[in-house]
Amino acid sequence: MFRRFLFWLLLPVTALQGLWLRRRALRLPGAPGERRGSCGEGEPLHLLALGDSIIDGVGTGHVEESLPVQFACALAGELGQRVEWLIEGQTGNTVDDVLTCLDAVEEGYAADVILLSVGVNNVTGLTSTRYWRARLEELLNLVGKRFPDARIIFAGLPPMSRFPLPPQPLRFSLGLRATTLDRIASSLIASHPNARHIPTRINPAEHGFCEDGFHPSAESCTLWARELALTESRRETA
Repeated sequence: MFRRFLFWLLLPVTALQGLWLRRRALRLPGAPGERRGSCGEGEPLHLLALGDSIIDGVGTGHVEESLPVQFACALAGELGQRVEWLIEGQTGNTVDDVLTCLDAVEEGYAADVILLSVGVNNVTGLTSTRYWRARLEELLNLVGKRFPDARIIFAGLPPMSRFPLPPQPLRFSLGLRATTLDRIASSLIASHPNARHIPTRINPAEHGFCEDGFHPSAESCTLWARELALTESRRETA
């Protein structure tokens, strides 16, 4: 409750900073490259990546360096299988947009693992906590209904208070809001037996950002992908 109060208390100042930042910030495109491919050898496992700019590979240079593809290749190495990946994500996507992405997935596609990244644009778009909870619950239910046997990995909202780009107090305020939405996401996911919330630990002191100061670099996505793959492989073999 205190975090929410502080976030709204700072809003008159941070809203002006946010408008200034939208006009001045460097905007990078999604990573070029095919949105479908495979890694590894052996029995196939199908990975569906849904979400926002993290799924779209912003700042990584090429789709092969994006988090979804690096995760697919790291998972293939951990499991000794071929991982066939499909990317359905776009920069700027909110939870509403990801619901639309889900509709775009071809009928009959059978996902075994779903990587889901969403929430940052709901933070910057000032989505209410009530709306975030309701729409994320709807998304999780629809994913579970369409892919009942799939294991869902929700990449937790990043610690936005550590992003290099936003000035203070906007950076602090974004961090407060991201923490609030991520806690809601974690509590919702806990009620879905096939879903798992994995916190996102991006620290500028240890992980590089791309030149926009808002998205992780390809090297950081490598480390992130390895952590996700290791966690998923342990769940697979448990």
